[in-house]
Amino acid sequence: MEQKMEAKTQKAPAKKADARLIGNLAPIAGLVLVIVVFSVLTRGALLSSTNLQALASSVITTAMCAIGAVFVFGAGYFDMSMGGSLCIAAVLGAKVMIASGSYFLGFVVILLISLVLAIVKGLLASYVNIPFFIFTIILSSIFSAIVLVIMGNETTVSLSSAVSEMRSFNFTEISVISVIVLALFFALCLVAFNYTPLGVKTRNMGGNIVSARQSGIDTTRTTLTVFLMGGLGVALAALLLLMRTRTADASMGGTLGTDVMVALVLGGMPLSGGPRSKISAGLIGAVTITVLNSGLAIMGLGTGQIQATRGIVFIVVVLVSSLSYRGKLLPR
Repeated sequence: MEQKMEAKTQKAPAKKADARLIGNLAPIAGLVLVIVVFSVLTRGALLSSTNLQALASSVITTAMCAIGAVFVFGAGYFDMSMGGSLCIAAVLGAKVMIASGSYFLGFVVILLISLVLAIVKGLLASYVNIPFFIFTIILSSIFSAIVLVIMGNETTVSLSSAVSEMRSFNFTEISVISVIVLALFFALCLVAFNYTPLGVKTRNMGGNIVSARQSGIDTTRTTLTVFLMGGLGVALAALLLLMRTRTADASMGGTLGTDVMVALVLGGMPLSGGPRSKISAGLIGAVTITVLNSGLAIMGLGTGQIQATRGIVFIVVVLVSSLSYRGKLLPR
């Protein structure tokens, strides 16, 4: 009997290690599968040089926001207003760039606006007792309305009308800049999430906020910090988007909130947050959702069909992934 008990005790950690390995590899396998399937269905058009350029540009924007969103979602908050935050920051930043002819001053405004909006959302999440997911959907609509008021009769804000000529970047230059910024931001978030008290507090809050409070975690301060990390990702994405397109309008970031949420799920992170949250989910998921969107568009599907397909994929992934952790969640 003792030998059997020892054997069972030894097998339990091995099974957990195997499950953890499968969980880490599943998002990568899903990404490879999506690339292979759509490469075949589009007869190689997905991997054409022109489309790869478009993919790289889209991935950077989504990845920057999704990586920052890992902190927010990891702490148990569903923020669907990132697209609206990016739109306001980009439009106001573009107007400052036009008035000053300076990318730097424009970025300062973009950063300040993004962080202020992040603080507002953090305070509301901490002190307003309403479902935050529903609240941010409404907040996104409010942000869009504010942008329309700011733009007035303008439909597009173009950097070409700046008071002094602003440098335009070719594809190679903007790609190098974007990759460097993304790599630095990913490294910052990776260290902060995995090797600092902020990451521990974030995962504890996502696991059970009541237990987090009882263990002495300052949930208000942590909430503000995680939203600031998300705001930093939004600010960097807005700047890179302006540098690439040199225009801003009210439709910027229209589907970003949904893209980020789906990206995190496809990247292997439960939307409930908690211990299984990981920074890599933002990057892997961003690539996956971008390839999925591009493949469906190349196949000639309309906007409605693409949204329906994305929704089906999202539901399937959530249902499958929830089976492995549903029974492990603590009551909230």
